[in-house]
Amino acid sequence: MGHSLDCFACNDITVARVGGDEFALVVPHESHSLSLEPLINQVLNVISKPFRSGGEQHILSASLGISVYPDDANCVEEMLRHADSAMYKAKNEAANSYCYFSTDLQVEMNKRLDVGNKLRKALENNALDVHYQPKYDLRSGEMVGVESLVRLSDDEGGFISPLNFIEYAEETGLIFRLGEQVLEKSCISAKRWLDAGVPTKVAVNISAKQFTDSKLVDTVAMILEKTQLPSKYLELEVTESALIENYEYAVNQLKLIANMKVSIALDDFGTGYSSLSYLRLFPLNVLKIDQSFVRDMLTDSQALDIVSTIIELAHSLNLQIVAEGIETAEQKNKLDELGCATGQGYLLGKPMNYESLTQLLLPSLHNNDQYV
Repeated sequence: MGHSLDCFACNDITVARVGGDEFALVVPHESHSLSLEPLINQVLNVISKPFRSGGEQHILSASLGISVYPDDANCVEEMLRHADSAMYKAKNEAANSYCYFSTDLQVEMNKRLDVGNKLRKALENNALDVHYQPKYDLRSGEMVGVESLVRLSDDEGGFISPLNFIEYAEETGLIFRLGEQVLEKSCISAKRWLDAGVPTKVAVNISAKQFTDSKLVDTVAMILEKTQLPSKYLELEVTESALIENYEYAVNQLKLIANMKVSIALDDFGTGYSSLSYLRLFPLNVLKIDQSFVRDMLTDSQALDIVSTIIELAHSLNLQIVAEGIETAEQKNKLDELGCATGQGYLLGKPMNYESLTQLLLPSLHNNDQYV
């Protein structure tokens, strides 16, 4: 790139490509690892300098993970593994940053590996749990739909937080298998409820990474065909970040989904890069008010103004509006007063498994094997 590292003049430093865009530096060091700081800073500074290629200017960033011998490891394989873990930690924190391996990071890495193993096993055995959180008409109290929420079992009869395994799934590419399994299980449940005489629309979250999958539309069509669920009983929830990353691609994806008569909801509205042009041009059906605004609207006038504006905006665009995270009667009443028709949250109903929701919908059929 036209740059060099002065300290690379030292023949003791070895640089090697270990795969993809990852490189390893083997650096002899003094008794204290602080001697590495000048080299670390120089590497980051050199990599971040602009360079020209093909007539265009480019800027790179790097994340460095550091493992020190013999404090962190006593063999090459372990050194590389620990440096890799530290590198991912640095990557999550900020661009052009570095991180030293530590015992705390070792514990975190072990937890991450354990979560990954459990997720892979669940995917292989089609053993992911899908729970359903009811959505209600705030005025009549009638259930008007459900949202699917994936759950991964731990070893103690509980569940691992989705914050942990969803992130892992996206980083490893397992999110595509996970998304397909959740979508199919959700459609199967909706079809059973429909056959039992209680048509219930089910909303399924589509992550930003899933949304970039060129096979997404075909996957949705295939699962609807396989489960024989009429498309009007399926809703896909996408986030703003997924839509703005590639505007033209997003418009095309959403139009193909809308052509199947599948409902489209914009999730966590107001927390990202909201634009009236997106709402006008995307074939959306539903806006969902993020729970952070609902939580604060009774104590924060700005949050209340945002909620009120989103509701008015949805009405003007003929979009349905759903408020998330309703936890108190005061919140529910205020949303109803503002004109929000639909809501979900722990006040109205916690996420529950298929059997529990079926009992709520059809108490007399709870023990009927046809539906359970």
